[in-house]
Amino acid sequence: MDIFTRYVYNLPSELVRNPQMKLYLAGDDDYVRVLIANEMRKYNATDAFIDNTLFYVKSTGYLFSKTGSAYSVQDFETPGFGYYYPDWPQKEMFEQLNNLTAPTVRAAENVIVPGNNRARMLTFLLPLPLGGPNSPGAVLIMVREHTIIRMMKSVSEAYNGNFFIFDEQGNRLVASNQTDYSDSRDFKDLVSRLGGSESRSGSGIYLINGESFIVSYDVSDMNGWKYVSLVPVTETVQDIRSIQRNTVIILVAILLLEVVVIYVSIRKNYDPIKRLVHFAANIFTPSEPRRMNEIDTIRYALDQLSSANSKLDEKLKSTFPVVRDNLLFELVSGRYPSWEAFESEAAAYGLSFKHPYFAVAVLTFDAGEESFGSVETYCRSIENSLPEGLEGYFCKSIYTQEMVFICCHSRGFQLKAFLDQLQRELTDRTSIRTLIGAGTPQSSPEGIHSSYLQALRAAEHLRFRKQYSVLSFDEIKIEQVSSVSYFAELMQSLELFILKNDVSSIEAVIERIIDNIGSEATPPHMVRTLYLNTISLIFNGLQRFRRDDQSYLQLTGVAFLQRYTIKQMADILRESCGKLCDFIREAQPVSRTASMEEILAFIEKRGMDPDFSLQLIADHFNMSLSNFSHYFKKTFGQNFKEYVDRLRIQKSIQLLRSTDEPLEFISQKVGYSNTSSFIRSFKKIVGTTPGQYRESNK
Repeated sequence: MDIFTRYVYNLPSELVRNPQMKLYLAGDDDYVRVLIANEMRKYNATDAFIDNTLFYVKSTGYLFSKTGSAYSVQDFETPGFGYYYPDWPQKEMFEQLNNLTAPTVRAAENVIVPGNNRARMLTFLLPLPLGGPNSPGAVLIMVREHTIIRMMKSVSEAYNGNFFIFDEQGNRLVASNQTDYSDSRDFKDLVSRLGGSESRSGSGIYLINGESFIVSYDVSDMNGWKYVSLVPVTETVQDIRSIQRNTVIILVAILLLEVVVIYVSIRKNYDPIKRLVHFAANIFTPSEPRRMNEIDTIRYALDQLSSANSKLDEKLKSTFPVVRDNLLFELVSGRYPSWEAFESEAAAYGLSFKHPYFAVAVLTFDAGEESFGSVETYCRSIENSLPEGLEGYFCKSIYTQEMVFICCHSRGFQLKAFLDQLQRELTDRTSIRTLIGAGTPQSSPEGIHSSYLQALRAAEHLRFRKQYSVLSFDEIKIEQVSSVSYFAELMQSLELFILKNDVSSIEAVIERIIDNIGSEATPPHMVRTLYLNTISLIFNGLQRFRRDDQSYLQLTGVAFLQRYTIKQMADILRESCGKLCDFIREAQPVSRTASMEEILAFIEKRGMDPDFSLQLIADHFNMSLSNFSHYFKKTFGQNFKEYVDRLRIQKSIQLLRSTDEPLEFISQKVGYSNTSSFIRSFKKIVGTTPGQYRESNK
């Protein structure tokens, strides 16, 4: 416990020393908040002990968890989305966090975790090293009560009864069971006396409420916590007597059983053993057919065993292709430490590479699982009839409908011509469209892995562009593009919107990514990278809501373990994004729908204030930013900013025509923070500047 709690108390200083967490800039920069969320994933070294860590940054109003999720202060008001403490009101919680000056531990209590599940949590409240009102934040660390109890009972035989943890003031933090004596005066006096100056640990027999208990205790040198275990004396004595009685009974039963077995063996097995010896001596002597006696029965059983052994050998031989394929795929994946290590294992399966040049090709088939069997059979059948100067082997890829050809060839051998011929033969014999991507020949065995990576990229190019049937890596035309930074910005935007639970923005970014995946301007080798990065971000978001959902795990396997077309990638992204958006909508608190009259009245009242914003009016009607924006556009036929800008410009037109006030005064009067923003909006809507409008309407 001291090891784990030491990590807990040291965590705030580690967070402050992290140069990536620019805490005092987080309130002004969304990207800094994304960096903080990503950095928090590094602080999960004690997952077996800590359930979750929440880093509260005052300037942002967000709490960042060690899983990379972000929760707003409002998420803790209602059960289901954030962490909800029924006995610790949200307002009181954040007042305590904002003014925290010393580490505090809340006793184990019921907490409603995200997803409406309940758990008993021990909560550590730790200020950042600065502390007080000038501190940038605080840390909440939650530990499940049953985790502590299970850990203490598993590491020490002393804690085998009712187990308690008290802090140095004697307040109870954790209890394994609710007992009748835990709140009694005798028990509290006993706890206060334990761990005095004479001893920091020990055990003894104590009287509590008239009953004797064996009490074991330890006092932590780090924080003064007391670990106490109590076992009734009567229960212990009964257990000892029960163990003694059971031991005697078992010993007597074992002795009786041995006597019976020895007697039966001597009495019943003498004659069969003698016959078996006689049979062994005359096993090769021919005999006439006769009725089966005991010896014939044994002989028949031995024949059956021999037959079963032969069948087992056949099954074992049938596994050779599977093992051989694993060896070959490990080779192309670059997992062998040396070429000698591969040769030592491959010799038993007849694998050898004798020519000086090595290359790999990837064969992709447009076929179902039934048809793919015939393709695999044909590929393996031609291994022994390859042209002179070429030696190679086919093995299955980790992806379905894909084979890998590993070969070596002599100098001057035309590998591309052979692959062209192989592609035509496969298409003619199986009527299945075949695409072959080939890596460049390498002059050493270590280059096989590099050639395999090149073959994968060439095959990917063929699958998406479909201009050829056979393509070598050195034939790919590499175009200079500058789209990497744009894709990185899309990924950052998507990650930010998922953290903010902004459904409409998530859907918009996903559609932009799908458009880029299907664009001819996107290089084929970047299509799969963009798809995998996007689906990973979506699954990270899904994990926040459905951590133990089996359907989520199945969807993960489907998304990553297949070779998909661009259309299939787009369908998977849309389906996964739809699930994530549905979970976000379900988790968000139910908001009431404001009427048009209520919205117009509030805009009339506050619309000309400089601090009037979409967030302000959404908070007023208890709606999320995205929900209110969608509802406003649906109700009024235009977005919120356009409506407010037009209203402000109409008011400014009245002031320009009826007063001689300067533009700076008018811009502030209608709610603009600076004159340049007012002039820009006025010209966009009216078509002229405010000064030109006033001059023409004198």
